[in-house]
Amino acid sequence: MKPITIEDVARLSGVSRGTVSRVINGSQNVNRETRKRVLEVIEKLGYRPNQNARRTAGGRSSTVGIVIPMIGTEFYERLIKSMEGKLRAQLYSMMLFPVLKRDWVSKVMLHDVPSSDAAGIFLCSFDIEHLFASFRKPFEGPTVLVDSYSPLYDSIYIDNELGGYLAGRKFSQLEGSIHVIMMQESIDSAFWPVFNSRLKGFQKALLESGKELAQKNLHAYDFSWSAGALAARDIFDNDRPPFNIFAMSDLYAFGVMREAQLRGLRVGRDVKLVGYDDQSVARDWGITTVRQPIEQMGEKAVDMMLERLKRPAKEVESVCLKPEMVERESA
Repeated sequence: MKPITIEDVARLSGVSRGTVSRVINGSQNVNRETRKRVLEVIEKLGYRPNQNARRTAGGRSSTVGIVIPMIGTEFYERLIKSMEGKLRAQLYSMMLFPVLKRDWVSKVMLHDVPSSDAAGIFLCSFDIEHLFASFRKPFEGPTVLVDSYSPLYDSIYIDNELGGYLAGRKFSQLEGSIHVIMMQESIDSAFWPVFNSRLKGFQKALLESGKELAQKNLHAYDFSWSAGALAARDIFDNDRPPFNIFAMSDLYAFGVMREAQLRGLRVGRDVKLVGYDDQSVARDWGITTVRQPIEQMGEKAVDMMLERLKRPAKEVESVCLKPEMVERESA
């Protein structure tokens, strides 16, 4: 069987070979839709770069790999951009490995990452405990976990339980029933442990104020703004105002805003809404949200990788960053 080439990817994506190369190497000089299309074709064809990575003066590879579970979202666009800038300043290049299904992770780590000759790997948002037995991963090179934690590897993550707690404190002061929109765990729990942490913190804050989240008011969907609209439709059809909604992503919050507008509901009065992330949509639409320090996390992850490459035997380091509540018009 003829091996899949970069030219095949370019042809089916409708872009140039150079564009495919920029996507693979994590360059931000590609628009979001084109990047998403190219990465989807790469996965469909099963194409994996098999190259001799660039070398540092000391003979070590100057390429690092980044394994991500999702493409086309602002969170990962911002994370990758922050990492790319710092890596390039240190003369390192990036290679992206999108892993859209849980069962692809081991294949990528066993075959694709080693064949890329990467000096190290960033593993983003994956729960090691769910993915690999005894927390051990197939790739034994320098590894930094980003947006997740393990006591066995360098890791930088955001205190999502605190983020949920901050949102819960906000809702504990409001009258009316409380609803939560979150990721459906059954879709792939290995990708999304963060949602459970946010829920835990949220419920803790409610209990401290003598309130409780009814199970029927927990709405679990896939990850998209349209899912937020569907959840809002269910809430508006089956409850009465004032509606208090914690959307565990600004994508969900945007969907709630759209559905509220269609029904003539006033967000900030009839609907109290809090999102999570502080994406551009939250700033543009005046959504109160829990801000994640995404760029700080990406830059610090690169610092940790560079230090691990210099000192392979150093003690494992973990850094926990704090989210903060950003008050706007929606709540």
